[in-house]
Amino acid sequence: MALSLISALAVLLLAGGFCCWVYYRREFAVRGRFLLTLARALAVAAVAAVLWNPEVSTRSLGAPPARWAVLDASPSMAALDETGTPVGESAAARAQALASEGVRVLRTGDDGAGSRLAEAVATAAEAGAREVVLVTDLRVADPVAAAAQARRLGVGLSVDSGVAVAAPNLGLSRFVLPASVEQGRPVEGRIELSGSSASSGRSVEVVVSVDGSPRQTLEALLPLAGGTSTVEFALEAPLAPGPRRVEARLQHEDAFPLDDRRIRIVKVGAEEPGAVLVSFAPGWEPRFLLPVLAQATGLAAQGYLRTGPGRFQPMTSDGAASPPGPVDEAALSRLLGRAQVVVAMGVDGAAQEFLDRAASRARGVVVFPADGSGAAAGGVAAGDPQQGEWYVSGLPASPIAAELGGFAFERLPPLTGVMPLLAQGGSVVLGGSVAQGRRVVSSGSVALEVRRGGAGEPRPALLLRQEGERRTAVALARGFWRWAFRDGEPVERYRRLWAAVAGWMISGQAPVGGAGVRPAVAVHALAAPLPWTARGHEGGELRLVVADSAGAVVLDSTVSVPSSGAFVTPPLPLGPYRFRAEAIFREASAADALQPADTSSGVFEVEPYSGDMMRRPVNPSELTVAPDRGRVDGRRSRPLRTYPWPYLVVLSVLCCEWTGRRRAGLR
Repeated sequence: MALSLISALAVLLLAGGFCCWVYYRREFAVRGRFLLTLARALAVAAVAAVLWNPEVSTRSLGAPPARWAVLDASPSMAALDETGTPVGESAAARAQALASEGVRVLRTGDDGAGSRLAEAVATAAEAGAREVVLVTDLRVADPVAAAAQARRLGVGLSVDSGVAVAAPNLGLSRFVLPASVEQGRPVEGRIELSGSSASSGRSVEVVVSVDGSPRQTLEALLPLAGGTSTVEFALEAPLAPGPRRVEARLQHEDAFPLDDRRIRIVKVGAEEPGAVLVSFAPGWEPRFLLPVLAQATGLAAQGYLRTGPGRFQPMTSDGAASPPGPVDEAALSRLLGRAQVVVAMGVDGAAQEFLDRAASRARGVVVFPADGSGAAAGGVAAGDPQQGEWYVSGLPASPIAAELGGFAFERLPPLTGVMPLLAQGGSVVLGGSVAQGRRVVSSGSVALEVRRGGAGEPRPALLLRQEGERRTAVALARGFWRWAFRDGEPVERYRRLWAAVAGWMISGQAPVGGAGVRPAVAVHALAAPLPWTARGHEGGELRLVVADSAGAVVLDSTVSVPSSGAFVTPPLPLGPYRFRAEAIFREASAADALQPADTSSGVFEVEPYSGDMMRRPVNPSELTVAPDRGRVDGRRSRPLRTYPWPYLVVLSVLCCEWTGRRRAGLR
């Protein structure tokens, strides 16, 4: 403590000395500069004190510890108990009883985001509490964090035992549907039930509706205690093209109605993906490359994994498998034929024939060959993969070299399975020059070189080729996913490399695919901020207009899109919405004014769903912490930053100094 006080005094003396030096050495000699110096020094001292944040005494020795109560007002508190009374009413009664005993009550969870008590415990502790009573139904999302916060701050933590227990509840924990489906194909889905029921029956009905009209009534088994029950279904065609609102409703009365209804939006006959990734062999690469491909190109991207002969499982944009909805070879061929960019992984001889036929019209193709036959799909003659650890050694001149400047080779994990180039007539044109030797290929540019063990002769790891309007990239090494698997420099280099390749492929071509601006998800949670993605508008501005189902505008705002392309807007009430986003060009020329506006539009919905009751109650012992008697029995204190007067002092003296400077003729 003494050392901390000495350090604070030293900082204050240095700050005061600097203020005196400014006014007496750097400023003009004016009347009242002593008072101006004093005002600035006082402001600096107040700021330093707030940063130091000492504890200020609030009570004398021997005073009883301050008690606070945290009232949980999360959605689960609206559940009914066995008597049909909301649990929140008994909790409010307990909080009122504690307040009558002199306990201060802090309410949390009103935002609908669920029970998160760690922040409330920290707020109470900073306000002077040394004992905190939690008035909650124990469905807490952060029990470990709350207890750790109490131990760190020396606060005693306990749970009030007078809160009523909710009656049995059954809810829809998951409702899985594809984001889009081809027109004329069935919509396959899956529903999961969780919880328990007081009903004596063994099953429950779930009604699936499309745009408000019931389409199917499903019979699902009641889940066992602590488990889930799953039922699959298919909405047979025809479904009208466009966004279709699909709703699943549980036909069962229980303690908590907010988890009995789920909503999804499915685009029937939606826009074709501009980029398609297909993996013919198991591997880690697809889950890392697909999101980079979508973000870098701004195209609607889809991925497919081969899970059997003629069977391909869709992937979501984050790389995770997305059940249900596998497609056959014919459907995948149609998608590849309409895609602008195709990424093919694990390409062997059989896949090469299919790829040549299906992706013949794609403007850009990225090939990850499994063998020499697969490399032929990229127009490259290569041998079998050579094992060992191959380290990146250089970036030759290529169309993407400028995008990869500052590549830190020494921090990248090694690649494996490098495929040597084979001779075709004894020579090859690489980047415009003729190379003699055994390892040669048709015309192209080497974009990445590697060396086995970091030494020896460099080998190409990535080739870029262009024939007419078609551009091809061939990865002659494996294990790029290892870069994305590591945080920091490797994952950043992985993104830059493949973003540069994807950007080179679509540069100079007309954009294809879905809207660049859209909600991150089509159905948003209750009372949560709305995340958006704006691919292709990074660093620009958008005018975003959102209207409700009646056509009334609920949001009309200008949004500055950050470099990540993601932004959020405030929460909206329940219901369906339509949006329209238009790019803002600050310096538009006369030619630009004659072109159509860069706009995106679509629909989304805020659903009245809360999964708070799906969380099992924690043991009260997990939220019980003994107070730190060394701090509780001592002098009562509060951190300085919890008081308003330091901030008032800073504002007051700064205003006085500014006024004095202006009256004295200083700027």
